[in-house]
Amino acid sequence: MAQQTPNTAAFVPSAGAALVLGERPIPTPGPNELLIRTHAIGINPIDWKRQAFGIAIPSYPTILGADVAGVVVAVGSDVASSGLFRPGDRVLGSADAMGSGNFDHAGFQTYTILSASATAPLPKFLSFTDAATLPTATSTPAIALYETLGLPAPGVPLPAHSRKTGILIWGGASQVGAGTIQIAARQAGLTVFAAASPAHHARLRELGATGVVDYRSPTVVEDLLAAAEQAGVEITLGVDAVSSEQTLKTTAEVLSRFTTTEKKGRLATVAPWPQGLTVPGDGSLEVGWVQGGKIWSDRKDLGELLFNQLLAGWLERGEFVPGKAKVLEGGLGALQKGLEELKKGVSGEKLVVEV
Repeated sequence: MAQQTPNTAAFVPSAGAALVLGERPIPTPGPNELLIRTHAIGINPIDWKRQAFGIAIPSYPTILGADVAGVVVAVGSDVASSGLFRPGDRVLGSADAMGSGNFDHAGFQTYTILSASATAPLPKFLSFTDAATLPTATSTPAIALYETLGLPAPGVPLPAHSRKTGILIWGGASQVGAGTIQIAARQAGLTVFAAASPAHHARLRELGATGVVDYRSPTVVEDLLAAAEQAGVEITLGVDAVSSEQTLKTTAEVLSRFTTTEKKGRLATVAPWPQGLTVPGDGSLEVGWVQGGKIWSDRKDLGELLFNQLLAGWLERGEFVPGKAKVLEGGLGALQKGLEELKKGVSGEKLVVEV
């Protein structure tokens, strides 16, 4: 393998410390892995939370980051035999260091190891920058819909009696929320309702939402009930892409209006249900925590289906549209600025650095 550039990484040197740049060896892929030269990195909210609170960090210094896009430099023996990826291929992927604890698999560096099961070919028309908005925005919705909520696998139509099922996406303008809207509407065939700021309503309708309401409205519950009645569906499914105590209470209240002990509802949350907060509905609402890391582990089968088989086709046919990327100038050196921006709150766009 020809070394084109050094492997520069952005390290978290100690708990809560700011990122520092340094060099480390270029890693070698294992049998089911590939090494990519990273060209764009997407920053996720979990990145600043891991830096601030030490979440899923076994030791320091550590390297953060999951969402990457770049060019394949080398492939492992099993990948080579399969012909799935070859050196020179443009790809996007979800780097699994948060699950594996292996810093070679972290995204905040020039060269990153990806598992083949969490890597997708990148259509020619799509830039690395736009591609870096995609991994978490597709894999977390896939886990939410097909694992936590238990919908049929992508490509399998809903049963006839379920085709008028409504799903509520709270935080629809977030990357995970917008991704969930697209997959739920265009792949699962659900009628989608979303709660978001009015500035994003038009875009969310374009992505497939039937009804969109202002999450700050004092009548937001009634607004959603009216939208469901107008559409002739019952909202018995939900994904709360924010999952604060207040949003969980409101989302659960909406779903509980449509559920009974005989007709249960299901709510997927991106954070554990708060202790002491009662789930409404007297057992009619089932709540499940979306553990996105399952895409690398016990739902690797879903990762292979999504990344290896489906995502490129969705993109080429316009069935999935990347989120809006905001590029932070300065390459790896801009990652700390991005973490600080995310901590303050970012809406409707994905922070990306180009490497």
